[in-house]
Amino acid sequence: MSAKVPVKVGAKWTVDRDPDEESYYAADITDELADRNTVPMAGDGAVELIVNGVEVLEGPSVQVETVDDIQRTYVVVLLGGIDSDPPEVWNWCARVRCQNGERFDKTTWFNRVDT
Repeated sequence: MSAKVPVKVGAKWTVDRDPDEESYYAADITDELADRNTVPMAGDGAVELIVNGVEVLEGPSVQVETVDDIQRTYVVVLLGGIDSDPPEVWNWCARVRCQNGERFDKTTWFNRVDT
């Protein structure tokens, strides 16, 4: 599955988005898991989504892929658009619960691009 993967701009992870599109988005949580020396909890409840200005159409799912011989872990979600202008705080956040009991948030901010 192909998903839009954000890039880090300053302190924020950002990705271009048309307000009314439906697309898959991925948040790379590999570094956050490595920092905590853990993995996501198994099953339902491992990831909670917090969305602003988008609709969750599918997911979230945790997917592991090998990229350039390195195992990476992603949260993938299908987000739907809105028919109005996006809110000032326009983003999605994956709240990940870990097997070691820790929790962290990975937020991706949207840059408006009309196509």
